[in-house]
Amino acid sequence: MMKIFGLHRACVLGFVLFLLILFSVVAVPQLPGGNAEPDPRIGAQVFIRSGNYHVGNPTEKDTQSLRLMAFRGFYIDIHPVTNFQYVEFIDRSRYHPRGKFSIEEARKHPWLPATGLTHADAEAFADFHQKRLPTEWEWEIAARSLEKDVLYATGSLPTLETGNFYRYKEKNGVTPSFSYPPNKLGIYGMAGNVFEWTSSLYPIEKLKGAYFQKYRLMVLRGGAWTNIPHDVRVTTRTPFPASRSLEWLGFRCVSDKPVQH
Repeated sequence: MMKIFGLHRACVLGFVLFLLILFSVVAVPQLPGGNAEPDPRIGAQVFIRSGNYHVGNPTEKDTQSLRLMAFRGFYIDIHPVTNFQYVEFIDRSRYHPRGKFSIEEARKHPWLPATGLTHADAEAFADFHQKRLPTEWEWEIAARSLEKDVLYATGSLPTLETGNFYRYKEKNGVTPSFSYPPNKLGIYGMAGNVFEWTSSLYPIEKLKGAYFQKYRLMVLRGGAWTNIPHDVRVTTRTPFPASRSLEWLGFRCVSDKPVQH
């Protein structure tokens, strides 16, 4: 009887140990894409102090003349949200993206910007982390390093060394967040690579045709690798339906107070 009891107890202990190992494996978050260590800059923010800053460009058809606009202080992510961050958000929140975001592909490429997400998908991530999407004007003053005469986040017309844009005969695509130098504020990826969602509605009166009347159009900023250098200016505004997604459209967040990352 004692041997049977001892055997029974050993079986129970073995089963409990198996469950502990199983739950520990499930509970420990795994880095998507293997065992690569995350860049310590992932999730970092820069503070934009309150003040009056220039926005606009009188040489463009789709923007108002250069003018001063008052801003309250805010914190902005130094890079677009990465696949690693978005997969982690899905794992923690059980959120189901509405766009064409692929978890499997995202795990293979953890340090690329998260793309294939609708405006609602971007907002869901921001809300979960007690952040929000930037207004297009917040995005612009951060991209132009708070300076009046800056029309490119890179300081001048971007080159193949300073920005990711359409390279004509060269094949390229989305690149990791820290592939190119930051602007003067230490913010990355605001000239090409991926478009970025903002929280600003695009004025429908600027568009002609019934097609655009069917959509809630948001302002995209920054341009993508599919654009020529001239089109990745900090003042360029692009309308896009909030319910749709693209493989070269990502986002970054802002917050009104510092958020731990």
